[in-house]
Amino acid sequence: MSFLVAGVGYIGSKLVEELLRRGERVVGIDNFFATDSAVLRRLRREPGFRLVRGSISNARTLHTAFSLAGDVEAIFALAAQASAHPDAATARYTESTNLLAPRLMLEAAREFRVPALVFASSFKVYGEELPAIVDESTPYGRFRDLSHLSKCYVEKLLEMYAGLGGMRCVAVRLGIVYGVAPVMKLDHRFMTAPNKFCLQVVRGEDLVVNPGAERPTGFIHVADAVSALLASLKFQEYVAVNAATEITSVAEVARLVARIASARGHVVNVRAPGPDTSGATPRVVSILDDAGFAPGHTLRAGLREVVDYFDRTQAARHVV
Repeated sequence: MSFLVAGVGYIGSKLVEELLRRGERVVGIDNFFATDSAVLRRLRREPGFRLVRGSISNARTLHTAFSLAGDVEAIFALAAQASAHPDAATARYTESTNLLAPRLMLEAAREFRVPALVFASSFKVYGEELPAIVDESTPYGRFRDLSHLSKCYVEKLLEMYAGLGGMRCVAVRLGIVYGVAPVMKLDHRFMTAPNKFCLQVVRGEDLVVNPGAERPTGFIHVADAVSALLASLKFQEYVAVNAATEITSVAEVARLVARIASARGHVVNVRAPGPDTSGATPRVVSILDDAGFAPGHTLRAGLREVVDYFDRTQAARHVV
């Protein structure tokens, strides 16, 4: 048996690393739209890992990957145009990758009789204004970009295919991910806000936080995100599960990064809106607890880890 990982980028590379550590066979798919193929050299040398270069919106690529994998125990569908940055991709590319491709993957999974598929959804499906308690029954919110809007469509697509029988589907609503993984992005358009702030302080750049970033939202360390994806395989029917281990604002993350960097001798200037004083921090409830998920990382420690990583990495000092 093997696992198929669609999207071997930031989160996907960490997932592949963990599966290989457990002795599993893994086939990955990536088109390197937002990932430098050179950074995957170490993983590609692992005997249990095979990589198919191509797009998941191409049926031939999918057929090649499924045929190479043989009996697939589960698919982890992480490939997506995940950036909300207006210059990250065209609307056409985002729609092809985030809407068409998941349907093609589900159809291929049924053809090859794959028993389970786990989709990397987003905590952003709840929108920008979170209620006091956020559980999986909380309604979808309002959106400002096609990337996060597409998550709602794919969640309902999973529910539909699971209802057709023969395949378990789970959508894992990941918070904003931070931490060090085998693949670390350097292009601001494709970085999560916490990692981008850590890179910027090492480069001596100001941290500029947009209006609205004082609202609370969910965050999760990349290793905990991988643990959540793996734990979700225990569910036997379609569910969407929350995977956000800490709640704070992007603005507060910028200030925390600044404090960490200042303690390491960096001069940091933060331009951010003031703290949100509108009410209590929302509380996240997740049925992942029933699957034994237990996070092992804190935001503060994870941000220190990323600042230290970029401090050690000469490439971080070259403007992208």
